[in-house]
Amino acid sequence: MNRTNPSIIRTGGDADLAFAVVVLASYFATFSSLQEAAPLKIVILIGLGTAYLAIGIYGYAFCARSKSVLLSLLYFAVQIIVGGLIVFLGKGAGFNALVLMPLAGHAVVLLPRRTGYISHIVIMLAYVAAVYAYSGSVEVVWQGLPIFTAGVVFIVVFTQMALNEEASRREVERLLSELTEANQRLREYALQAEDLATAKERNRLAREIHDGLGHYLTTIHMQIQAASAVSANDQKRAKTILTKAQSLTQEALADVRHSVAALRSPVEGHKPLAEMIRGLLEGARNAGIEPELIISGEERNLNPQTRWTLYRAAQEGISNACIHAKASRLWITLDYSQTDCVILDVEDNGIGPGDYKEGFGLLGLKERVSSVGGMVEIGPSKKGGFAFDIKVPA
Repeated sequence: MNRTNPSIIRTGGDADLAFAVVVLASYFATFSSLQEAAPLKIVILIGLGTAYLAIGIYGYAFCARSKSVLLSLLYFAVQIIVGGLIVFLGKGAGFNALVLMPLAGHAVVLLPRRTGYISHIVIMLAYVAAVYAYSGSVEVVWQGLPIFTAGVVFIVVFTQMALNEEASRREVERLLSELTEANQRLREYALQAEDLATAKERNRLAREIHDGLGHYLTTIHMQIQAASAVSANDQKRAKTILTKAQSLTQEALADVRHSVAALRSPVEGHKPLAEMIRGLLEGARNAGIEPELIISGEERNLNPQTRWTLYRAAQEGISNACIHAKASRLWITLDYSQTDCVILDVEDNGIGPGDYKEGFGLLGLKERVSSVGGMVEIGPSKKGGFAFDIKVPA
C-alpha cells in the first residue's frame, strides 16, 4: 500500500497559517450570520474553535513527524468530531462547514492513499450528519453537499499537486547532490588516473633503462674486468676485449636511441625477432657463455609491442645468466608451433634459482609480459640452472 511521506511537505509556517485563516474565516462568517445565540453557545463555539485550531496545528505537526498511521487516524477522529460539533452548533451560518475542509488536505499528507480516500468520505459524512442534525431536512443537506464536495475535491487535488511539486523539487535536489558528488569523485578518479599513468610511465622508463642500458653496461663491465685480468700477460688479447667493449658502447647508444624512439611513438622496425635476439648472443659469448638459439615452427611477424617484449625478455635472460647464474651454456627457444601464441623459453646450466629474490629485472619482465596479455613461469631449468617460460598471444 502506497503511503505519502509526511516529511515531504512542510508542516509549519505557510501551512499552519493557511489552516488558521480558513478556521478564522469560517468563524467570522458564522458569527456574522448568526441571528441570535445564547452566550453559552458562543463560549462553547469559541472553545471548540480554539481546540480545533490548536489540534490542527500542533497535532498535525506531531503526526507528520511521527509518521504513525494510528496517531494520524486518532487525529482525524478527534478533529472530525470537533469540526462536526462546530458545524452543528453554528447551524450552517455563513457556510461554517468550511471549517471541515482543511482536514481533506491533511488526509492527503498524513494517510496512505486508500485510507485517505476513506477519510474524505468520513469528512463528508460528518458534514451530512451535522447539517441533518440541526436542520432535520434532507433538502437542506442536498443544498450544501455539492458545494462542500467540490471544496473537498479542490483541496485534495491542490494538496496532491503541491506534494508532487515538492517531491519533484526534492528529487531534483537529490539528483543535483548526487551529480555534485559524482563530479567530485570523477575529479578524484582523474587525479588517481593521472598518478597511475605517471607511475606506469615511470615503471616503463625504469624497465627500458634496466633491460636495455643495464644489459649493455653489465656486459661492458665484464669485458673490462676480463681485459684487466689479462692485460699484464697478454696485451693483444686485452686490446681485443676492450675493442669489443667499445663496440658494445656503440650498441648501447643505439639501444638508448631506439628506446627513446619507442617511448615517443609505437615500436616499429622490420627486423624479425630471431634476428634481433641473435644480435644479443655475441654479448653472451664475450662473457664466456656459449649461447644457442633454437627456433621451433615457422617464424612469423609479430606486432611491434609483442616483438619488443620478447626481445627484452631474451635480453634479461642473457643478463641473468651472465651476472647471477655463473652459467657456461645458455639456450633460447622461440616456439611458433602454436597458432594462437608464441613461446619464449630461456634456460641456462648455472646454479639454478634456489630461493631467488625477485629483483627489478624479473619484476619488469613480468610487467612487460602482462602488458601484452601474456604469462611468465619462473623456476629451475631441466639443464640444472635457471629458466623462465613466456607465453604471449600471437
